[in-house]
Amino acid sequence: MPPIHPALSMQQSFALIAEAQSVQNLMRDAVAAIGDLREPTIHHDAIFTLGSIGVEKLAKIMLGSAEVEANGAWPTKDTMKAWGHDTEGLVEKLFATAEANQPAAVATGYVATLIARIRESTMLPLLFATLSRYGRSGRFHYLDVLATDSRGKFDPPADYWRTLEREAVASLGGYPGGTPEEFERFLVRVSAAIADELNVWWFVMHRLGVQGCFGELGKSLGWQIWEFGRSDPLRR
Repeated sequence: MPPIHPALSMQQSFALIAEAQSVQNLMRDAVAAIGDLREPTIHHDAIFTLGSIGVEKLAKIMLGSAEVEANGAWPTKDTMKAWGHDTEGLVEKLFATAEANQPAAVATGYVATLIARIRESTMLPLLFATLSRYGRSGRFHYLDVLATDSRGKFDPPADYWRTLEREAVASLGGYPGGTPEEFERFLVRVSAAIADELNVWWFVMHRLGVQGCFGELGKSLGWQIWEFGRSDPLRR
């Protein structure tokens, strides 16, 4: 079996394939964890961990693919380290790259539609703000408070999540009246709405990759980051 791309060694090829599989696993499980959210105190850690790592890895391997297209080599360790854990910044860099490469896409009109769908989302920026907060230092928020006996430099990620939930509630027309059972059913819809948005973003990244927005290597990775047989969330 030859390397996945002429600019990569066999060792790099195997490492990239493994990372693409990891992205697929993390994104699948993050979407499921959000959809199953019922008790934030119990489930937030799984959502934040899976989501922040999954989105960060997806962004970095697709940006790395674009770098191979532009410079003929995978980004150096220092370059990738400099990209950091800022999910918001990485996602924005990823989209800016896709937009810049849109003219070279297989179907430019389709790509424009995909990009517009994500740009129009009101929930995704809030979700990425939450994951970014967690990825940058939120993992250790309470350990830092414990060590310093101060409130910490930033708010906890859960505060960001509550803002996201309020946006999801607004998108569904606001909290309903009625019985406690009806309210519980509504909360299920709130979790499903957030999960659907992340699922759409994941699908769009897969399609932008396949369309060539991250170079020839990105076309191959576009297939590998998406779960085979998973339905198109935009066809509903």
